[in-house]
Amino acid sequence: MFNWLRKNKAVSYPNPDDWSSGTPDQIERLKRSYSELRKRKVPVYGGPLFVEDQSEVVGQSPQDVARRALILFAVELQAEGVSRDETHSILDTLELWEFVSPKEKEFLFNENPDPLESQKLVWRLESIWVLMWALGYIEELGWPSGMCDVPKLVGLLEPHEKSTEFITKAALRSISDLLDAQDLTMRIHWAIRDAYLHHQGIIPEDLDWSGKSNSVLVTESAVTGVIEQRHYVLNWLLNFLSPEDWDSVDTPT
Repeated sequence: MFNWLRKNKAVSYPNPDDWSSGTPDQIERLKRSYSELRKRKVPVYGGPLFVEDQSEVVGQSPQDVARRALILFAVELQAEGVSRDETHSILDTLELWEFVSPKEKEFLFNENPDPLESQKLVWRLESIWVLMWALGYIEELGWPSGMCDVPKLVGLLEPHEKSTEFITKAALRSISDLLDAQDLTMRIHWAIRDAYLHHQGIIPEDLDWSGKSNSVLVTESAVTGVIEQRHYVLNWLLNFLSPEDWDSVDTPT
């Protein structure tokens, strides 16, 4: 079952300088991603594939990013069984309801939510981790070899549940830093989807294709969920395809 992964020692990386469709900014960013991917022999798409040029991006405001982190925290808490009174109190106190997406409102007011839906929403912890990195509360996003440090994340968020300063004084990392993270994440997501479609649906458990890691099914791997959340929230941060709201974000590869 896992023969392909064990045999996948040689990975061919195309030369981005041969592609005329990318801007210098896009090509240099892709090269930085390739540098990280080569360390772990991550399979890559053979043709031109870029995130937006830095000059073309208008990302989310720092205040909207801070609001989104708190909204996702409230949603995740309720998905884990925290009372509606408590989670709604966060949104009431900080006047966040107008920024809550339609699907989130539906969940937050549902007295009998689907357990499977609640389980999916707990994964928003991974999205919050990226937002807190973007806001400067986490130093390094790190390679997505496993799930985020939940106790650390909760410890960072809890003091701000009722803090307007968390929103008003929010500041973001540079657009270039966010695009670097988006580019690398998109390429890892492509490798996972390629494995699912063409390589028996298996990936290394820590996304290291060099042959040192155990193999797992894409559908049973925690890192699949981590990458899905990272890609989703990074695309939202950078307004990829100009989504109407949080519910409308897309993650093509």
